[in-house]
Amino acid sequence: MASLAQHIKKSKKNNPTITKKVDGLNVPLAADEYEALIKEWAEVTYKKEIARTVKSKGGKHPNYAEFRREAYGSIGDQLDMQYKDAVNGTTTWLDHIATVKAKYKKP
Repeated sequence: MASLAQHIKKSKKNNPTITKKVDGLNVPLAADEYEALIKEWAEVTYKKEIARTVKSKGGKHPNYAEFRREAYGSIGDQLDMQYKDAVNGTTTWLDHIATVKAKYKKP
């Protein structure tokens, strides 16, 4: 499976320039726009590849820990979920963690 960096490199190779329409003219994207769009495209491709790989392995994958880290979200987001659960008497955080663990099982 290719890494995100490899997907970015491939996207750049396949799309050396990208243009947008401005006043009816094709204008090359600014460098920051180009980088952001390439990264977005590469991330979509990377996540699809991860999903296919995990599914083909019955939900198990050697890189499960990496997938879990990304799926869990930031510590700040998790703490926010825990706080809201405590205030509202809900189990959003526990449900989220259980869903991630079920999706990305240890091999």
